Amino acid sequence: MRRGIREQLARWGTSELADDATLIASELLGNAIRHGTPPVGLTLDLHGAPGDRRRLWIGVTDAGQAFDIALVQARWRHPSAPLGTGGRGLRLVDALSRDWGDRPRRRGHTVWAELDCGTRS
Repeated sequence: MRRGIREQLARWGTSELADDATLIASELLGNAIRHGTPPVGLTLDLHGAPGDRRRLWIGVTDAGQAFDIALVQARWRHPSAPLGTGGRGLRLVDALSRDWGDRPRRRGHTVWAELDCGTRS
């Protein structure tokens, strides 16, 4: 999976995002495998036209139920949050991405994250 992501980013000319993108994808896939319902899938998309501000979109889909992002973020602010053993992966996703969320689908949901690519001619 990591090699495939790196190769795709190289084809798109966005190799500088490889470390962050592979970490985000690994975290989202790990959560889907641990907490979701098969099947699990990964999607990478490059949004924006050359010369414009472009974004890398990483999405992991599974057949489980969507979750409340606001509730997850509220738990991070709770005084006992640093003592917890779970939830660190989504904190990494939050720290590395420009935005992230969870989109319900007809069958399951997609947890996604976006990274800024900058401009390219």
